[in-house]
Amino acid sequence: MMNKNEVEQVVDDAVGNIKEEQSWLLTYADMMTLLFAFFVLLFSLSSPDPVKISQMKDGMGDQPELKSFNAVSQDFEDIIEDLNIGDKAKVSADPRGVTLEIDGDICFESGSTNIHGTLAEVLNQASEKVFAQQDDYRLIRIEGHTDSDPIPKSLKAIFPTNWELSSARASKVVNYLIDIGVNSGKLQASGYADRWPANLSWFDIRSGKVNDSVIAENNQTIEQKKANRRIKIVFSKN
Repeated sequence: MMNKNEVEQVVDDAVGNIKEEQSWLLTYADMMTLLFAFFVLLFSLSSPDPVKISQMKDGMGDQPELKSFNAVSQDFEDIIEDLNIGDKAKVSADPRGVTLEIDGDICFESGSTNIHGTLAEVLNQASEKVFAQQDDYRLIRIEGHTDSDPIPKSLKAIFPTNWELSSARASKVVNYLIDIGVNSGKLQASGYADRWPANLSWFDIRSGKVNDSVIAENNQTIEQKKANRRIKIVFSKN
């Protein structure tokens, strides 16, 4: 039978072993505290996207049922058919989203930013069929494109180059959409001047292969120039 001193020694040894076995918990707790502080610091230095934050908040409740890109494409096709502009407009897709491309001669008068009646009808229908869902935060890009002809002297005071003309036309379309009730927060206007000929793809443009000689090759005929003068409506993936 153990005496009192032996019992105390056994107890001390057992407590010591437990402390040694659980000492890793202190290191683990310190590491977790440091990681938490690190991620808090990262978040404080970031620039949160208000759209994504809003989407995250919405995601905590019922998710809105967004229109599929096949449905958007079909809506654009229906608009073309309804307005009988099949020879003046087309629908395509690229990594950015679904695009409705409209020939310039039914969009604007030459050298003007005044919206043609046919383009207005396209925009009216698109706002009702495609852009109306308020909880759909996907971006709508409006792109203006021109041919390579220089701006006439009579218009140079207003549009020094095709960059200004294409940008002004895209902005005019954006303002029109805002006036008929489309959410301005998901609209974007861009002018491409003559740097994106009609028969070149998004991949051609992004690859950096387009230079002055390519632009010249794609603006040799009246038909090419006519095709290059256009407006694009891009329903973006994000």
